[in-house]
Parts: sequence; C-alpha cells; structure tokens
Amino acid sequence: MMEPLVQVRRLVKRFGATTVLDGVDLDVRKGEVVVVIGASGSGKTTLLRCVNALETYEAGSIRVDGVEIGFRDEANRVRRTERELAAIRSDIGMVFQLFYLFPHLTATENVMLGLRRVRGLAKEEARRVAERWLTRVGLGDRLDYLPAQLSGGQQQRVGIARAVAMEPKVLLLDEITSALDPELVGEVLAVVKGLAREGMTMIVVTHEMTFARDVGTRVVFMDRGRVAVEGSPAEVLTRPIHERLRGFLARIELKEVESTL
Repeated sequence: MMEPLVQVRRLVKRFGATTVLDGVDLDVRKGEVVVVIGASGSGKTTLLRCVNALETYEAGSIRVDGVEIGFRDEANRVRRTERELAAIRSDIGMVFQLFYLFPHLTATENVMLGLRRVRGLAKEEARRVAERWLTRVGLGDRLDYLPAQLSGGQQQRVGIARAVAMEPKVLLLDEITSALDPELVGEVLAVVKGLAREGMTMIVVTHEMTFARDVGTRVVFMDRGRVAVEGSPAEVLTRPIHERLRGFLARIELKEVESTL
C-alpha cells in the first residue's frame, strides 16, 4: 500500500496546563479527502495548525511527504528554524475561517503574492496563474476587484484560489464556511467538491455533514483531543456506534432544523 502523504503519530499539543491534542494518530493518502468533525474544543483546528507548522507540539511526529514538520532532528527534538518552516509551509496550503485577504490588493494581486515571493515566478507568469485559478473558482469577472467589493463567499473563493495556486501537496481547510451567510455556503463548497474530483489531497474541518457524507473519503470524529472514531462516511455518519458521536450528530441535526424555521 502507498505510504501516507500525511502521517501523524502520537501527537501531543498543550497550551499551558491544558492538553489540546492527546496522542493523535492520523494517516492521509494522496488524493484522499479526510473530513474531521467534532465539537468545539475537540482539537480539530489545532491539529490543522500543527500540520501546517503554525503551532509547535510537545510530543509525537508529523510527516508530510516523508518530511518531519516540527523537528530537523527528531531524536533529539531539535526544532526547525523559521526559514525551514517557511519552506515546508509552501507545500501545505491552508484556508482559514476568516479570509485574511490584503484589503489594498485586488483579487488577482492577493493570489499573485505567494507566487511571486515564495515560488519566485515572474510577474506576468504569476498573473497568468492567478487569473487561471480565479477563473476556475468562478471569479473570472472579478479579477480586479478589491476584497471590500466582493461578497464573503467570493472572498473565500479568492482564499481557496490563493492556496491552490501554490500547487500544495495537501490542502487544509478550517471551517471555511462558518463565517458565511447560509446562502453563500453552497458556492464555496462547490469549489471544494471540484478540487476533490480532480484528486486534490485535503484535510477538511467542517460542520457541514452533507459535504462530509458526499465528498469525504474518510470521516474522523475527534473528542477531547483524541481520534475517537474513524471510518467511511457511511460508517461514521449513518451508523454511529460511539455515544459522544451520536450526541454530536444529534446536536448538528437540531441546529440544521432550527436554521430552517
């Protein structure tokens, strides 16, 4: 069997006296869409931030394409320099809950920035790549718009284009629809579904259970900083055997019903 593209082993992350990740194991193979679900505070976002080297971790290992993320010398726990971490992050795309676009740059310029500064592309080549991806996410008629001139859904699609234009080995999506009005959620998820069909490797944190069921290769339920349940969408979402998972899904279903009233 093919080695995992992302391999997490016995991962421990603490904030002060609070253990947020408590021995997490996770494998993600190339082309998989692994959907991570769980209540607030279960460690989902912290897991993504550790994979993207935005957080240090106290114990365990994270490898992306065979490269240990946090430590240059794993045996002696010698941490990587910021320059080394920046190089590693360039191969790991991340899209956040909030858009984090530069307000003074157009949609095209926001996408071009990493291509110029990190990938070293010439200006015209960076512009071609940026325009191609913005067109792919349905913003071909908004290339020169500033973020303030775009809807929330359009801004989030710029964020996705910015991440995938860098041709990352894995794309991390952290609750990318949570800050959007309900009518804008579908347009963003449609873009992600398209990337999934094209074979993009993704780890997706979401509360959108329909998306998890329809697009996820596997679903991981995190509880109290641990992976409590892992399996196919049908196994995890349709036939939940874990008591806390059943409670979580019931609360999600109740919220969805209330949102329609």
